[in-house]
Amino acid sequence: MKCRSWATLVLLLLVGLGRADGRSIEPQTGGAGTSPRWTVRPMNVNCPQPSCITAKDLNTLWASPDATQYIRCRPAPTGYWMIELNSCAPGTLFQFSRQTCVGTRNWSSC
Repeated sequence: MKCRSWATLVLLLLVGLGRADGRSIEPQTGGAGTSPRWTVRPMNVNCPQPSCITAKDLNTLWASPDATQYIRCRPAPTGYWMIELNSCAPGTLFQFSRQTCVGTRNWSSC
């Protein structure tokens, strides 16, 4: 029973260490009138690796590990193909299965 009362006391202390004035913590923003910045960026995991070899590869948008970006193949000055990193519009994330950037509520990883 003694252990349970200590656990309760520790829990109450941790809860009490929150903001004493009762205000919530505001999200970080990039400036006046902009949307909140990600504190932890969503990650695309288990997606296929980018490749710029076949015609199908060249017409595919590839997932970047950072879901706010995607990769596409583009011609290189050498005559070969290279990958190019592009950003999604603010507030959207790249979804490989749909081949487009979607709203955060509609996004799922690969």
